[in-house]
Amino acid sequence: MQPNNNKALQLIKDTIGDEFVLEDQATLLLYSRTTLSKNVMPKAVIKPENSAEIEKIVTIANQYQVQLYPISKGRNWGYGSACAVHEGQVIVDLSRMNRILEVNEQLAYAVIEPGVTQILLHNYLKDKKLPLWLDCTGSGPEASIIGNTLERGFGHTPYGDHFLYSCGMEVVLGDGRKISTGFGHYKNAKATHVFRYGIGPYLDGIFTQSNFGIVTKLGIWLMPEPECCKMFFCAVPKDDDLSKVIETLRPLKLSGQIKSLIHIGNDLRVISSFNRYPWEMAKNKTPLSDDLRNLFCRRGNFGAWNISGAIYGSKSQVKNNKKELKKAMKGLGKLQFIGDKTIALGKKISHILEKSNLLPEFNTKLKALEKVYGLIQGTPTDAFLFGTLWRVKGGLKTNSIDPLDHNAGLLWISPIMPMTGDTAQNLIRMVNPVFKKFDFEPLITVSLITERAMVSVITISFDRENPEEIVKAKECYDELFKLIMEEGYAPYRTNIHTMKKLAGNSQVFWNVTKDIKTALDPNGVISPGRYQPFEFQLTGHELK
Repeated sequence: MQPNNNKALQLIKDTIGDEFVLEDQATLLLYSRTTLSKNVMPKAVIKPENSAEIEKIVTIANQYQVQLYPISKGRNWGYGSACAVHEGQVIVDLSRMNRILEVNEQLAYAVIEPGVTQILLHNYLKDKKLPLWLDCTGSGPEASIIGNTLERGFGHTPYGDHFLYSCGMEVVLGDGRKISTGFGHYKNAKATHVFRYGIGPYLDGIFTQSNFGIVTKLGIWLMPEPECCKMFFCAVPKDDDLSKVIETLRPLKLSGQIKSLIHIGNDLRVISSFNRYPWEMAKNKTPLSDDLRNLFCRRGNFGAWNISGAIYGSKSQVKNNKKELKKAMKGLGKLQFIGDKTIALGKKISHILEKSNLLPEFNTKLKALEKVYGLIQGTPTDAFLFGTLWRVKGGLKTNSIDPLDHNAGLLWISPIMPMTGDTAQNLIRMVNPVFKKFDFEPLITVSLITERAMVSVITISFDRENPEEIVKAKECYDELFKLIMEEGYAPYRTNIHTMKKLAGNSQVFWNVTKDIKTALDPNGVISPGRYQPFEFQLTGHELK
């Protein structure tokens, strides 16, 4: 049967209302925006309100062979934003599904829909005066909690591994059936959102980074507010000391003395978080010169590597862990701790300086510090969004720091590695020459996300108004991707234009996912091509 988008869209209008089926050019252009090298134009955008409407939409899509592409809020920057893998797919925008269905204070969990943003849940907890924190990403207050969880994203607190701290899903499958995972499929089950495995096969994982269905509800665990919280940071002066940093911190992660995620950013990554590229000072030349790089480091007191994390617990636990951390990191750099009192003192000093117009840089840094401090306490902020605008030329067109509003170029590549110093240093030796070859700054973080694994988020920031830079950015990304795959450092997620590169030499794995896809979505109506390299013809070790 040939696809019939027009007939299907009319039936969907009859189901959810004309005003929630958008086909005008302005809307399609809005949803086609991306920070990647090329935009992807959808056929239409539909906005259902509940899971019952989604069931009907999926049934219609199967009947008329229409390709659907669900998004939560479309803030998947660096990986695809709101764009589908292929042109002509119908975007299913779930942002209207923004209900907080339950918050259980006693057992510290919430049940939410896909349109629930970080700021929405945070404000709910504050308004109700509940002593519970959610874990936030740096992608801003309006980012979807479920969207990031399904990409297996991470944040900052001990609950930073978002999928690990989720429990119990409701999913509309590609064939139109609705399933609840864990114990959720039993009527009146009491442990659906407190024991993730249920009984029988554990299914939740197959609905992350996949295209088997549309998740319409999710339980997430919340962190009880601790008695004490201290943020720490340390500027490590030597580039070659990254290995020592990893070897020093790994035992503290393994022993549980530090339970937060630990982020280690190179000087360029930190510089880009607080500044735009100095086009005038650089005389429009790229990449950033060593002289300017050093100048920004001196101004900001940044090291070659900059460590941040947090310690949580009772006052005595935090005191003891501070002592152990100081002892372990002795000789690497100056270790500093930030708490409520430090922030309050900074505000007083800032107020005095602001009145006398002294040291404006102090005020800027304090505001940034407050935002980062907020993130480790479950407060969503835009602390890191400014960094997405690093290579944008000219004045900012709006007060927004959404990279899409400024046509910012941004590609992220995120290899996962064993947490060893040699591995981290090897990665840096591999990627730095590639950045130099294509005239981009290597904006790199290394984050210790579990007790044994780390991820490096490597940023290619480019001028999307410059066609030559777009080509160079894509070539740079492709070369980096090839390098990390050959070295055995596969990424933990990837962008929409790289799905076909995922097959590698793992044909059995992807053939099994194909079998699951065929069983749950026999007509392939949900997100064709998303984490689905098998749709291409297998040749040798590559899917093309």
